[in-house]
Amino acid sequence: MNDNYGVIAGIGEGIKIGLFFLQDIACLAAVIVPGVVISQTAFPPTQTKLSFTFLAIDVAFAFYMDLHPLSNPGKRNFQVIWMLIREHRRSKSYKSLGYYEFRSIATLKKEWSHGNTK
Repeated sequence: MNDNYGVIAGIGEGIKIGLFFLQDIACLAAVIVPGVVISQTAFPPTQTKLSFTFLAIDVAFAFYMDLHPLSNPGKRNFQVIWMLIREHRRSKSYKSLGYYEFRSIATLKKEWSHGNTK
């Protein structure tokens, strides 16, 4: 039996620490740590409710950035945003081939009139 199995180039496994991947921890830290620093420096001690509200929104935003979007389940939200930022200058447009792409106008008129010619 031939045991020469190739590895597909696009497949990569992340580094896992406990239950979380290192990329997830880095994303959460990149959003939460600046939020904590901003809440400690921007809000005075008399506005603790506002500071905790800011931290709660910041943590919710961090977990949102780490979720898989429904439109592209292979990537996370922060990866999709990073791809949009990075590929902005080299953007490509693709033309989708529609159902009527390769039919002539005469054929389309015949199909639309159901054989009834005027």
